[in-house]
Amino acid sequence: MLVADPNMISIKPGATGTARFVLTSGGVPIAGQKVMFNIANDPGSDSQGATLVPMTAVTDASGVASVDVHTGGATTLKIRATSGTALPATLTVVVALGTGSVTVSPFFAPDSTALQDNPGIDVYLVENQACAETNLFAGPDTQRDLTSPRLPASGGTAFFPIVNTADDYAVAGRAVNTSGNAIAVGCVDVPGSNLVADRSVAIWLPLRDVFPSPIGTFTLTSRLDFNPPLPAAAAIAAPWRDLSDCPLDPAQLFLDCIADALSAETAADPLDCKPNPAPGGEGPLGDLVAARRGVPIVDGTGTTTACRSAVDASGAPSLDAIAQGLFGSPTPALVVDLPAIATDATHIFDTVLLTSTLTVDTAGLPDQYVVTHTLARARFASPITSASADVDLVPLALPVLTAYTTAATRDGLLVIDNHGFSLRLGRAARAGFPGVALQPRGVMSDVGGMIAALAALARSDDGEVSGCAAYDRVLCAALGSAAGCLATACPAGLGTLAARLDGAFDAADGTGLDFYLSGSAHLVDPHNDGVASMLGGMVGNPTENASWWSIDLWTATGRARVAAPFSGVRN
Repeated sequence: MLVADPNMISIKPGATGTARFVLTSGGVPIAGQKVMFNIANDPGSDSQGATLVPMTAVTDASGVASVDVHTGGATTLKIRATSGTALPATLTVVVALGTGSVTVSPFFAPDSTALQDNPGIDVYLVENQACAETNLFAGPDTQRDLTSPRLPASGGTAFFPIVNTADDYAVAGRAVNTSGNAIAVGCVDVPGSNLVADRSVAIWLPLRDVFPSPIGTFTLTSRLDFNPPLPAAAAIAAPWRDLSDCPLDPAQLFLDCIADALSAETAADPLDCKPNPAPGGEGPLGDLVAARRGVPIVDGTGTTTACRSAVDASGAPSLDAIAQGLFGSPTPALVVDLPAIATDATHIFDTVLLTSTLTVDTAGLPDQYVVTHTLARARFASPITSASADVDLVPLALPVLTAYTTAATRDGLLVIDNHGFSLRLGRAARAGFPGVALQPRGVMSDVGGMIAALAALARSDDGEVSGCAAYDRVLCAALGSAAGCLATACPAGLGTLAARLDGAFDAADGTGLDFYLSGSAHLVDPHNDGVASMLGGMVGNPTENASWWSIDLWTATGRARVAAPFSGVRN
């Protein structure tokens, strides 16, 4: 180890002094080792004609190697010594007509909170620079500034033994937290005329609590976990489960929708895939269809279920079984995937990631701000395949995607007041559902395309026709009716089914402003420049978290209140 001893000396201009370095290993002096010296001032710093004699020396029995410093004009020199594999050592030489000493005692304001998270205080002197020009957040430049060992949080005294009385100084202090960020700063301008040669000057340095500025625009990512699930989730899931919850689905559901479309829609009998059970309710053909439907299945407890069996009341093969048979064997992959698609519909709201932009501007008062918050995207994901879909909210033409509110800074937190949007979570989920549940299973279109693709998997025995044409040919023959008996009802019924599935997402939409937020975020300044680069920091770090501690979501089926973490990155 090579060290300067002492690490600072003073020499008058035009005079000679000695810089001394000590080489040791494990605390034991090393003799007979070559040490090289040079003046290593920062670029642009003038050594004012100073020279070193000699440029090399050999350590004595005490491990000491010395070099004479012949000074020129007043300046500050850095003498660098190197020896073998030891780290270089630097000694500061103050070349001045007069030098004194400075004692600095930092202290906190009575209402300061910095002591709660403060491992130490840096005190330093910046030469020929005013406080107004000093970045107090960044702390000392160890190559330029006069520094002392870090003081404990309880305070103490920093001593600077050699200070040029001809120079002006900014006497600066910075208390840092465990993350290394400034949480209290202070600075006092001390002109050289206030310094006394060969005497010590005592300076009291007040430190005030400071926090990074939040002014600017941030990209926010908010994670909404709905547990328990939204009431709307059950309403959305029900029609999707209907596609596969009976043994002969989806054929049974298809027949329900087709039969319901055999008669014109009325207020008493809407097109809802629920045939009118009254005789003649769906017309004469509807009565024929009803007679050939599978008898209801009775479960193990003797309860009649909504599922139909493979035989009708006469014991003949039911239309449901015949229609299901049109899918052939093996069962097409899309039919097999229907329960998984229903699961994706059930859980599409379990976790929603919202991306937004938050712009913070001054309100003209200390620690008071105005906030503009704009929702940009929503991400939905499948719990089965992990497929996800990002939905841009602007093309959905939602009424209010931008909200305005106020905010304040308190003890390093940006506290954001309540503000509301028209999120229409159901409309966003409807747009994202194909990417979450359909595209991973080969359906590259929307819900209507999925029903069309599903129907197209049904083929006549001869393979000549598929979809509604196959249903018409096979089922009309089974009913003893002429071909074309279902030509109109089939596409109408399947269209109703697609609309019913698509419309299920409306259950998650509210009216007016349906999504309200309020929360807070720690202002994180990793660059120590006094500007918050992030809102919230490391996930799981309670000292750097960000949270919407109040989220109020209104849907057609009720209200949900949750909290959600978020993070923000300065644009």
